Order: sequence, then C-alpha cells, then structure tokens
Amino acid sequence: MKKDSFVKDAIVLTAITLVSGLLLGGVYGLTKQRIYEANMASTIESYHKVMDAESYDEESLTDALEKAKTDGTVSADNGGAELLSAVAAKDAGGEAIGYIVKGQAAGYGGNVIVVVGVTPDLKVSGISFPETLPETAGLGQKATEPEFYQQFAGKGTKLSVKKGGGAGENEIDAISGATITSTAVTNTVNAATQFIGDYVLEQGGGGKNG
Repeated sequence: MKKDSFVKDAIVLTAITLVSGLLLGGVYGLTKQRIYEANMASTIESYHKVMDAESYDEESLTDALEKAKTDGTVSADNGGAELLSAVAAKDAGGEAIGYIVKGQAAGYGGNVIVVVGVTPDLKVSGISFPETLPETAGLGQKATEPEFYQQFAGKGTKLSVKKGGGAGENEIDAISGATITSTAVTNTVNAATQFIGDYVLEQGGGGKNG
C-alpha cells in the first residue's frame, strides 16, 4: 500500500509540475510578446518623430548595416557608438525620402539610445529617444528637452560638442553638467550620418560594396 501511495503521489506531483510549467511558459510567452509589441510601438513612434513616412523598410538596409558593423569603422570613428538598426523611410509610392538609424553610445549611467533621421543630403531631420535615458535626473535626462535635442535638426555630419554655449554651425551646446550625455548623443548622431553616407549612399569612400 505504501508503495502504491508513493507511486500515486509521484504521478500527481509530476502532473502538477508539468501543468505549472506549461502555465508559466504560456505566461512568459504572452509577456514576451507584449513587451516586444510595446517596444515596436515605441520604436515606430520614434521614427515618426524624426521623419514622418508612409512606411519604414528595414530589409533594404540589412546588408549595409551588417557590413558597417563588421567593418567597425563607424563605431571607431565615433567614440564607440553602436549601430542597432536602420530603415529607409518611404512615401506612398515606395520611394525612399530619407533614412532612420537607431544607435547607442555610452552615457554617464548606461547606454543612451537615440533614433536619428537622416535626409538624402546627409542632414539630420531630427532625433528622438525611444527609451527612458539611464542618466541623472536634472542633468543627463535634460537631453530629452527640446532645448537640447532640437539643436540637431538641420545640421550635417561630424558634429562636435561645445561647452559654455555659443555653438557654431557644426557644434552642439552641451547640457550644463552633463557633457558625457551630450557627447553620447552626438556620437550616435555622427555614427548615423556616417553610416548613411558611407554605406548606404556611398559618398564617403567606404560604401557597402567597397
């Protein structure tokens, strides 16, 4: 009787474990899907902020992005900024009206992720932040304020950070007390324009087939 009871208990325990595992797996799957959908919605919203378009095509830039990552030149030239993704912004007729690059660079509290719109003439159409910045409140987080991020719109390549105000044509006024964050954002923007110029439009000699 004791042996039968032990076997029965083992079967019940196994069944409970299997059911619990399936339930947890299902919950994890749903949670993972919801997180993915939320991240995608946030990313698409950030795309619209920097360059409004009818559609965003990632596949057409896949090879160029992979080559740029493999070469490592863009990252090396821009303080280690990393390219994460790139899409072509297209109009209703399917023609590219510009490009959007998502990248990141090391800030004060962690990686600062930036979405950058780049026009065909290598001008920045705008930048946005798809995630909460891991920077200090009242300092680095001021990067999300218009006074800082609107500086980038209309500017070109190889921007530099200037302390103390009075930034010139190719300069960005640093956030007071947050030069590291300002530099991280600027490095990412520079990486985006360099990538589009060198690997997509092939204007810099390091083209995607070069």
